[in-house]
Amino acid sequence: MDIDQYKSHSAISNVGEFSKEIGLLPNDIRELCKFVQDNLIHSYWISHYGCEVEDHIRYSEMQIRNAQDLLVKSKSKRKQSTTEHSSPVNKVVSVCRDFSLLLCATLREKGIAARIRCGFSKYLNPGKYEDHWICEYWSELQARWVLVDAQLDGIHREILQYEFDECDVPSSEFIYAGKAWQLCRNSEAVPESFGIFELSGLPFIKGNIVRDLFALCKVELMAWDTGWGILKNPHQTIVDDVEYQLLDQLAVLSSESDYMNAMIAIQSMEELNFPEGWEITQAPTISELLST
Repeated sequence: MDIDQYKSHSAISNVGEFSKEIGLLPNDIRELCKFVQDNLIHSYWISHYGCEVEDHIRYSEMQIRNAQDLLVKSKSKRKQSTTEHSSPVNKVVSVCRDFSLLLCATLREKGIAARIRCGFSKYLNPGKYEDHWICEYWSELQARWVLVDAQLDGIHREILQYEFDECDVPSSEFIYAGKAWQLCRNSEAVPESFGIFELSGLPFIKGNIVRDLFALCKVELMAWDTGWGILKNPHQTIVDDVEYQLLDQLAVLSSESDYMNAMIAIQSMEELNFPEGWEITQAPTISELLST
């Protein structure tokens, strides 16, 4: 496995003009999480921070795709450096994918191998496996990938009452999308326990498998990106046994973090790769999905 490839930016994780600011940050993972939290606020947790944001602003900011653009928006809202503390109302409204992307981008900028992962959390909604993204980085000292949830701050800990370290999330608390699929297919978990809000089940897990494979290949999709291959719609039904068998195979790549075969899959399979002339930006926006 070529870990070094995750030390360089993707087009989406590139921080551009903010390279110098990030370079001045300490390499300590907790401090880097605080940097992320000083720039972003989670859309579904806004009320816990004592502020309100109008829906049209929320949906607009939740649609920001690139790390550099997140920081540009943050700087324009706070009118100061992105490395300084900011009040909740001046933070960019985001989702878990964005917290993970910004941490990943910050680590890569420092030459630390990092990638974001799509899967399910056991701690955000007790009794459920909630749709979630986190970041993982390669610890040279421990020779392993370490899971970090940059979204989790003091308010999350107080409300959720979890006991693990946010900067070293146990694999029992966050599972990759492929592992979720395997648990359900082996009857070790109920498919309807995986999802978010009213969306759940194997079709939902399917979408997360695809997004996790792209993330392994440094294409950091948004949580609702759809419109191609087996993800033509946000909650695309699994059509037949052939597709189930395909997803069984793809789930192994996600579960085992198999970068090489994930890359082959997304480049060669019509079910996964983007059609000719199709761009990610053609995917529906969050506001469009919510209005349907």
